[in-house]
Amino acid sequence: MKVGRPLERFCKRGHDTEAVGRIRKGWCKACADMADAAGGVGGKQKPGHSPGWHRDRVNRWLEIITDDPMDEPQGTHARLLEFETRYARLETEVPTP
Repeated sequence: MKVGRPLERFCKRGHDTEAVGRIRKGWCKACADMADAAGGVGGKQKPGHSPGWHRDRVNRWLEIITDDPMDEPQGTHARLLEFETRYARLETEVPTP
């Protein structure tokens, strides 16, 4: 059990932390959600975390797997090489930022 100064009931933005809760680091959950919605700490937009980018990657991955499914019985090493080939295709078409 960690002993120290008790956490304040209200955060610096006025949220009641007993109502909204706190995240693991002790931050107000409402403030953490606001930071995530703004794109991270400081309001900087994380380009890779936009819903459109994620949707495009998922759709492209489904197309790659549908075109050439990995359904042949094979060893672990061969399966890994096959997966890496498909993943390289995905990265060239919809790269991770």
